[in-house]
Amino acid sequence: MKYFSMALLAASVSLVACEKEEAPDTQRPVITVTSPASDHLDKEPGEAMSLAALLTDNVDLLNAKIDIHKAGDHSHRISGEGWEWAKVYTINGKEFNLTENITIPANADTGKYHVTFEGTDRAGNAATPVVIELHID
Repeated sequence: MKYFSMALLAASVSLVACEKEEAPDTQRPVITVTSPASDHLDKEPGEAMSLAALLTDNVDLLNAKIDIHKAGDHSHRISGEGWEWAKVYTINGKEFNLTENITIPANADTGKYHVTFEGTDRAGNAATPVVIELHID
């Protein structure tokens, strides 16, 4: 009986050892901007703009972000100069259609801005940000 128990234990251990471990998710999400159709926008204060992107991941998305700030100001915090806008979306699944219709404030400073699309998956992998140049004239 002792040998049978040991044989059963050895078989159980070998079965557990043979179970395949899941590989960690190291693949970055992908951002495909669908609006605007180019990497450049010309707008005026008070004008509306439509922004849209498709985020995809091989396992599971966690969040997405649109960030609008003056070009050259990469602190990504409110500086009191120009116009800034940001929104973070908490998401899940392998795909997310991000859409926003934004009206530029009538009193927005003119000049060059960046519209940045970002995304992260649940494993912490960050998508390569997509930056659109926005000129407010």
